[in-house]
Amino acid sequence: MKLPTLDKFPKHVLAAMDVQRTFIESRVIVAAERLQVFRALQGKHMTADKLGRALGIHKKYREAFLNSLAGLGLLHKANGEYGNTWLAEKYFLRERSIYWTRQYSKECVQAYEALTDLENVLTMGRRPAPRGGPKPLSYTAAMTKDRRRAEDFTQMLFYLHQEDAKALAKRLDLTDRRALLDVGGGSGVMSIALAKKNQRLRACVLDLANVCRAAAKNIRRAGLSRRIGTMAGDIRKPLPRGYDVVLFCDIGPVSEQLLRSAFASLPAGGLVVAVDRYLSEDRTKPLDRVVAQLVGSSFPTVTGSEMVEALQSCGFKKVTARRVYRDVWAIRGVKPGRAVE
Repeated sequence: MKLPTLDKFPKHVLAAMDVQRTFIESRVIVAAERLQVFRALQGKHMTADKLGRALGIHKKYREAFLNSLAGLGLLHKANGEYGNTWLAEKYFLRERSIYWTRQYSKECVQAYEALTDLENVLTMGRRPAPRGGPKPLSYTAAMTKDRRRAEDFTQMLFYLHQEDAKALAKRLDLTDRRALLDVGGGSGVMSIALAKKNQRLRACVLDLANVCRAAAKNIRRAGLSRRIGTMAGDIRKPLPRGYDVVLFCDIGPVSEQLLRSAFASLPAGGLVVAVDRYLSEDRTKPLDRVVAQLVGSSFPTVTGSEMVEALQSCGFKKVTARRVYRDVWAIRGVKPGRAVE
């Protein structure tokens, strides 16, 4: 799935944008996603009043809001009616799932709220106390408590990581491996791609119970229920044995504790693979990962070489790093000793 980055926008729209105002303009797009404007207009045209009533947009702001989207090149306006442009149809509908629409737009709002205090964060070195309301739940607590949110978040990642998964399956040789533990495997997208590529491989997705329920749906749709299972559990506890591959993919920082747990669970000759978008050696790329640190993101803040050193320090040998897809890297290591046939 390709993201609708600014370079995809029509040139006349880009020419009208001021870098200091794109924050405001992009917020309008997020609101459109949260209200599902583009989905309501899919294949049809509607007046501002009709669309506003359907989506619950107050009559005071209907026309100004839709005109803003038209000015951004996402809607076209003719004879008092609005419809999607090719840009909205392509990037906000055909290449996005409903799960992405619901979950990612919510995450964007949280980032906007965090960024409004950016100057204070930069000068104080910490985030100010929340302005009333309940304290935000941790990822684990949120996924455990809210089944709908777990479904949206998990399935959003399933569609987002399709190309990454295909690339990993193509570049990671598991020909001689038999059992893979997908730690924090979420939607099962990686296990599915690897199982399709390696017909003798079985896999298990280890994650929270609500996440496993969503993963099981994807596994059934892929026709792989006999070779891929799910296991509800806590990845912070000792990892189960019986697997000759342990995979960590896009799960946030892979701690030394996790790596040592993987080392302990693997047999001699076992393989560990850590896949993620690691920071460049000068820590300036990927830009979204760099900026995400300012909003309290849990994305990895290590470089590829630092991850290589982490695997080595935990006892893994033959540690290598290989680009998988775009800025996604796979860092792998082998537990020393002779594998038992």
